[in-house]
Amino acid sequence: METIQDRWGSDKIKLKAFGNVKVGHLRTHVNVAEEAFDIRMRMTAYWKTIVLRLVDGVALHILHAVKCLVEDELEKELIDELIGSKKDGLEKMLEESLATASKRDRLEKSVELLKQSKDVVANIMDRIV
Repeated sequence: METIQDRWGSDKIKLKAFGNVKVGHLRTHVNVAEEAFDIRMRMTAYWKTIVLRLVDGVALHILHAVKCLVEDELEKELIDELIGSKKDGLEKMLEESLATASKRDRLEKSVELLKQSKDVVANIMDRIV
């Protein structure tokens, strides 16, 4: 207000949020200049909140769109790919991999060896008794 009321001073004022602002044209409207400044400052404070809400809204919309894409369209595509019209995909899923097959064979051999060991220990125990 001091800059506006000083007719021989500078036409510009430096504000932190806006930088250099021309205020010389407000000297003819001194009675409403303070109200205009107050409204502008309030709008600036609210604008930051509005921008944050807009960004949040966009982020939520993107999350919703991705969720719908995954749940609806991608799920259908995966089911069609796995099961398919010939049901080949389901059979491929049930096939045993080479690593799993080799582990299963090793376990079966270990079980056989344990059964044989049990029989040998049982025979030894019978002899002792």
